Amino acid sequence: MLGILSGCALMPTGQVSDKPESMPIAQPLGPSRRIVQQIDAVWADRKESLLAVLELDARHIAMAGLSHSGLSLFNLTYDGSTVVSDRSPLLAESVNPEFIIIDLQLVYWPIAILQNKLPVGWRIEEVDNKRYLTVNGKKQVEINYVSPDPVWPKVVELVNFRYNYRLHIKTISYDFISE
Repeated sequence: MLGILSGCALMPTGQVSDKPESMPIAQPLGPSRRIVQQIDAVWADRKESLLAVLELDARHIAMAGLSHSGLSLFNLTYDGSTVVSDRSPLLAESVNPEFIIIDLQLVYWPIAILQNKLPVGWRIEEVDNKRYLTVNGKKQVEINYVSPDPVWPKVVELVNFRYNYRLHIKTISYDFISE
Protein backbone atom coordinates (compact mmCIF):
# COMPACT_ATOMS: atom_id res chain seq x y z
CA MET A 1 0.00 0.00 0.00
CA LEU A 2 2.71 2.49 0.90
CA GLY A 3 4.64 1.80 -2.29
CA ILE A 4 2.40 4.06 -4.36
CA LEU A 5 3.59 7.03 -2.42
CA SER A 6 7.17 6.38 -3.44
CA GLY A 7 5.96 6.05 -7.02
CA CYS A 8 4.09 9.31 -6.86
CA ALA A 9 7.17 10.80 -5.29
CA LEU A 10 8.86 10.98 -8.68
CA MET A 11 11.99 9.60 -7.08
CA PRO A 12 13.21 6.00 -6.91
CA THR A 13 13.88 4.47 -3.49
CA GLY A 14 17.12 5.68 -2.02
CA GLN A 15 17.09 8.90 -4.00
CA VAL A 16 14.17 10.71 -2.38
CA SER A 17 15.13 14.21 -1.35
CA ASP A 18 13.41 16.52 1.12
CA LYS A 19 12.06 18.71 -1.67
CA PRO A 20 10.59 17.78 -5.03
CA GLU A 21 13.25 17.62 -7.70
CA SER A 22 10.76 18.44 -10.41
CA MET A 23 8.67 21.57 -10.41
CA PRO A 24 7.59 23.73 -7.49
CA ILE A 25 4.01 23.50 -6.24
CA ALA A 26 1.72 25.91 -8.12
CA GLN A 27 -0.68 28.30 -6.38
CA PRO A 28 -4.04 27.02 -5.10
CA LEU A 29 -6.83 27.19 -7.64
CA GLY A 30 -10.58 27.84 -7.26
CA PRO A 31 -13.47 27.17 -7.36
CA SER A 32 -13.94 25.42 -4.00
CA ARG A 33 -14.35 21.68 -4.47
CA ARG A 34 -13.75 18.26 -2.90
CA ILE A 35 -12.43 15.45 -5.05
CA VAL A 36 -12.02 11.78 -4.13
CA GLN A 37 -9.72 9.74 -6.35
CA GLN A 38 -8.30 6.27 -6.57
CA ILE A 39 -4.66 6.39 -7.57
CA ASP A 40 -3.00 3.21 -8.83
CA ALA A 41 0.74 3.18 -9.41
CA VAL A 42 2.48 0.61 -11.57
CA TRP A 43 6.18 -0.17 -11.72
CA ALA A 44 7.91 -2.99 -13.57
CA ASP A 45 7.69 -5.26 -10.52
CA ARG A 46 4.58 -4.19 -8.56
CA LYS A 47 1.30 -2.30 -8.38
CA GLU A 48 0.00 -0.29 -5.41
CA SER A 49 -3.01 1.95 -4.80
CA LEU A 50 -4.49 4.49 -2.38
CA LEU A 51 -7.45 6.83 -2.03
CA ALA A 52 -6.78 10.56 -2.14
CA VAL A 53 -9.20 13.15 -0.82
CA LEU A 54 -8.37 16.59 -2.20
CA GLU A 55 -9.95 19.89 -1.17
CA LEU A 56 -9.14 22.91 -3.31
CA ASP A 57 -10.04 26.57 -3.39
CA ALA A 58 -8.29 29.79 -4.37
CA ARG A 59 -6.61 30.00 -0.95
CA HIS A 60 -5.45 26.47 -0.16
CA ILE A 61 -4.89 22.87 -1.17
CA ALA A 62 -5.58 20.12 1.36
CA MET A 63 -4.97 16.44 0.68
CA ALA A 64 -5.40 13.28 2.72
CA GLY A 65 -3.93 9.96 1.60
CA LEU A 66 -5.86 6.92 2.81
CA SER A 67 -5.50 3.19 2.57
CA HIS A 68 -8.50 1.42 1.02
CA SER A 69 -9.55 0.42 4.53
CA GLY A 70 -9.67 4.13 5.49
CA LEU A 71 -6.41 4.28 7.45
CA SER A 72 -4.85 7.76 7.26
CA LEU A 73 -1.38 7.71 5.69
CA PHE A 74 -0.77 11.47 5.50
CA ASN A 75 -2.39 14.91 5.51
CA LEU A 76 -1.02 17.91 3.66
CA THR A 77 -2.10 21.55 3.37
CA TYR A 78 -0.65 24.30 1.20
CA ASP A 79 -1.65 27.98 1.37
CA GLY A 80 0.33 29.19 -1.64
CA SER A 81 3.53 29.71 0.32
CA THR A 82 3.83 27.11 3.09
CA VAL A 83 3.36 23.35 3.01
CA VAL A 84 2.34 21.69 6.29
CA SER A 85 2.06 17.93 6.48
CA ASP A 86 1.72 15.18 9.02
CA ARG A 87 2.26 11.53 8.40
CA SER A 88 1.33 8.21 9.86
CA PRO A 89 4.17 6.19 11.37
CA LEU A 90 3.18 3.59 8.76
CA LEU A 91 4.39 5.91 6.00
CA ALA A 92 8.06 5.50 5.12
CA GLU A 93 10.24 8.49 6.06
CA SER A 94 11.58 8.64 2.51
CA VAL A 95 8.10 9.45 1.13
CA ASN A 96 7.21 13.10 0.55
CA PRO A 97 3.48 13.78 -0.05
CA GLU A 98 4.39 17.03 -1.85
CA PHE A 99 5.32 14.95 -4.89
CA ILE A 100 1.78 13.61 -5.14
CA ILE A 101 0.43 17.17 -5.27
CA ILE A 102 2.92 17.99 -8.03
CA ASP A 103 1.81 14.98 -10.12
CA LEU A 104 -1.83 16.01 -9.68
CA GLN A 105 -1.02 19.59 -10.65
CA LEU A 106 0.74 18.38 -13.79
CA VAL A 107 -2.49 16.61 -14.69
CA TYR A 108 -5.15 19.15 -13.69
CA TRP A 109 -3.77 22.70 -13.45
CA PRO A 110 -3.98 25.03 -16.48
CA ILE A 111 -0.82 24.90 -18.58
CA ALA A 112 -0.23 28.67 -18.37
CA ILE A 113 -0.08 28.51 -14.56
CA LEU A 114 2.28 25.53 -14.61
CA GLN A 115 4.56 26.99 -17.28
CA ASN A 116 5.09 30.09 -15.13
CA LYS A 117 6.41 27.87 -12.30
CA LEU A 118 8.78 25.74 -14.38
CA PRO A 119 12.54 26.23 -14.29
CA VAL A 120 14.42 27.39 -17.40
CA GLY A 121 14.56 24.64 -20.04
CA TRP A 122 11.35 22.98 -18.85
CA ARG A 123 8.21 23.06 -20.99
CA ILE A 124 4.68 21.74 -20.70
CA GLU A 125 2.34 21.48 -23.68
CA GLU A 126 -0.96 19.85 -24.59
CA VAL A 127 -1.80 18.15 -27.89
CA ASP A 128 -4.84 15.93 -28.67
CA ASN A 129 -5.91 15.00 -25.12
CA LYS A 130 -2.28 14.55 -24.01
CA ARG A 131 0.12 16.67 -22.01
CA TYR A 132 3.87 16.46 -22.17
CA LEU A 133 6.48 17.75 -19.75
CA THR A 134 9.90 18.10 -21.34
CA VAL A 135 13.22 19.14 -19.88
CA ASN A 136 15.71 20.53 -22.39
CA GLY A 137 13.71 18.90 -25.19
CA LYS A 138 13.59 15.42 -23.59
CA LYS A 139 10.16 14.01 -22.64
CA GLN A 140 9.96 13.41 -18.88
CA VAL A 141 6.21 12.94 -18.32
CA GLU A 142 3.29 12.10 -20.62
CA ILE A 143 -0.30 12.52 -19.47
CA ASN A 144 -3.13 10.84 -21.37
CA TYR A 145 -6.67 12.06 -20.70
CA VAL A 146 -8.54 8.77 -21.13
CA SER A 147 -11.83 10.38 -20.17
CA PRO A 148 -11.44 14.07 -21.10
CA ASP A 149 -13.64 16.64 -19.41
CA PRO A 150 -13.26 20.43 -19.61
CA VAL A 151 -13.83 20.85 -15.85
CA TRP A 152 -11.95 17.86 -14.35
CA PRO A 153 -10.93 14.81 -16.42
CA LYS A 154 -12.32 11.69 -14.74
CA VAL A 155 -9.78 9.07 -15.90
CA VAL A 156 -6.15 9.94 -16.51
CA GLU A 157 -2.89 8.07 -17.01
CA LEU A 158 0.44 9.68 -16.15
CA VAL A 159 3.66 8.07 -17.34
CA ASN A 160 6.88 9.25 -15.73
CA PHE A 161 9.71 8.23 -18.06
CA ARG A 162 12.43 9.59 -15.82
CA TYR A 163 11.48 7.49 -12.80
CA ASN A 164 9.77 4.62 -14.65
CA TYR A 165 6.29 4.50 -13.19
CA ARG A 166 2.72 4.90 -14.40
CA LEU A 167 -0.21 6.38 -12.47
CA HIS A 168 -3.82 5.58 -13.27
CA ILE A 169 -6.02 8.25 -11.64
CA LYS A 170 -9.77 7.68 -11.45
CA THR A 171 -11.99 10.39 -9.99
CA ILE A 172 -14.63 8.78 -7.80
CA SER A 173 -16.42 11.98 -6.84
CA TYR A 174 -16.13 15.67 -7.69
CA ASP A 175 -18.24 18.09 -5.67
CA PHE A 176 -18.33 21.87 -5.50
CA ILE A 177 -18.24 23.25 -1.96
CA SER A 178 -20.07 26.44 -1.06
CA GLU A 179 -17.71 29.02 0.43
